[in-house]
Amino acid sequence: MRNRKRFTGERFSWLMFPLAVGLSATAQQRPAPTLRRRPVERLHVAPLAPPPVSPYETVTLPSGIPLRVQLNKRYHMRKGQPVTGVLINDVYSGNYVVLPKNTQIVGKISRMQPVHSRDHFWNLLDGDFTPMRTPVLEFTAVHLPDGKVRMLAASATERTAPVVNMTPPQHKQSLWAKAKGQIHQKIDSVKGMTHDQHKSDTALKMLYGQLPYHPQEIWPGTQFDAVLEQPVQFQEKRPLKPLLLTPPKGHLPPGKLEARLVTPLSSATNKVGNPVEAVLTQPYMDASRQHVILPTGTELQGVVTQAKPARKLGHNGVLRFTFRNVKLPNGALEKMHGQMTAVEGRKGQNVTVDSEGGAKANADQGKFLAPIVLGALAGNSLDADQGNGHAGVASNGFGLIARGLSMAFVTPAVTAGFAYFAVGKSITRRWLEPGHNVVFAKNTRMQLAVADR
Repeated sequence: MRNRKRFTGERFSWLMFPLAVGLSATAQQRPAPTLRRRPVERLHVAPLAPPPVSPYETVTLPSGIPLRVQLNKRYHMRKGQPVTGVLINDVYSGNYVVLPKNTQIVGKISRMQPVHSRDHFWNLLDGDFTPMRTPVLEFTAVHLPDGKVRMLAASATERTAPVVNMTPPQHKQSLWAKAKGQIHQKIDSVKGMTHDQHKSDTALKMLYGQLPYHPQEIWPGTQFDAVLEQPVQFQEKRPLKPLLLTPPKGHLPPGKLEARLVTPLSSATNKVGNPVEAVLTQPYMDASRQHVILPTGTELQGVVTQAKPARKLGHNGVLRFTFRNVKLPNGALEKMHGQMTAVEGRKGQNVTVDSEGGAKANADQGKFLAPIVLGALAGNSLDADQGNGHAGVASNGFGLIARGLSMAFVTPAVTAGFAYFAVGKSITRRWLEPGHNVVFAKNTRMQLAVADR
């Protein structure tokens, strides 16, 4: 049985061999199949839309830019006292205003520093024993017109620098004409005080000036220079029609430039030939106000042409300088002739700007009149029949202490002593001491007239 199965399997193998050989031959004769590629359909991709343009742009005020701030309220001078002021000048970045005039700015009194020893000495001679200090402010935020609040860091010091405009040449006046002019000025100042909105503060300030000791205040109208310690960024709306920058090509057209000093100047230390540098605080535009000739921050280069220090016996200093070059944004220098027509002069210097752009510290307005008036009062103080009112008027020079003692004793010796003391102070201060130097601190604002030459 086992042999039979073996025979059947062998026979089946021999029968399947021809079939396998035939299938192999057929497979060799059949052509290889061809692969067909499916047609690729091209995708139509829509072009990418440009990203939307923001209606706002980032504007940066760099560090070192001064902000002129005015306080319109009276504040007690103590450390940590909160203060609020307003900007009194537009602040530009490039060609556009980023902080308009009257923008509110807030801060506090960070510290107090003592006044100059010479000023303190004269305060003592005037009968004022208050340890005088000047405040240093720290501004921390600005309230934008749209209601937003922007944080900033700016340190500010007090600035007593009224604007002095160019005065035309005047004929010499007689002593009587000068005295009449000063009397009319005093009358006008008194009339102005009666209509001033801060007349109560003005009266209080005058009272403090007579007291031997009084609290110190920051009075309304006090101005400060707040210098940015860090850059500040703003989101400004893009102008619909940006101004075009068209720099001068060999000729700077005539006009007025608003600038601030970068180089501090003094008739006591500067010499002829010293360089002077200033920068524009506003863009200089053409007559149509559509093209910017010089952008904000353009550098002005000048030179000191005359410097005469103050001397003894009340001779005041003289300082003259001119601007000769403008440094364009591309670095090229453009010739110019800029003559100063207005400048901020320190209080007490009595600075005037002449027709040639020179600054001179003039004599004190009361140089002649004050000693004469005080001398007349001193001579009248020896009257033996004087009363309380006469003694109070004749005694000068030591504030309320002098008037109080004179009215209490009502004796010619006491009244005459204080009266002649006042005369001596007036003559020493106005005639014997050195005169005033012309001093322009850093960031002093000025106006220049560009002339064709």
